[in-house]
Amino acid sequence: MENVYPYVNYLIEVGHVSLDYELFRGGGEPVRDDMLAYDNLFNASVDAFAWVMEKEGFGGVEVVVAESGEAEGMANVLAFNGNVVRRAVRGAGTPKRPSVGVEVYLFGLFDENKKVGKEYERHFGLNGTRAYNLNFS
Repeated sequence: MENVYPYVNYLIEVGHVSLDYELFRGGGEPVRDDMLAYDNLFNASVDAFAWVMEKEGFGGVEVVVAESGEAEGMANVLAFNGNVVRRAVRGAGTPKRPSVGVEVYLFGLFDENKKVGKEYERHFGLNGTRAYNLNFS
């Protein structure tokens, strides 16, 4: 199980990681790792974990994304969560494992504005009322 938070990587690497790459919008040249091409940070993160598991002798273990989500602005939340759901529903793999779908669990569909800590950690989603229509089919 792996937690994949492209938004946090985006914040850490501002100027090196584009918002489009984080939100599955592609744009620009894909990031290449030998013969594999990555057009989004989610797939790159999942495959990085798969490579580590393989190196440690656990290459046959399925990678499950235990947590993922987006935290900045409603349009970005909808874009990221919608794209994660669409890829999971169609059973999309990654460049390293194209025929193996990735099971994904979205984190924080409820607002945690009372949570202590960094501001972006307090707003991963809804506050009890529908803020956007996320299609799960």
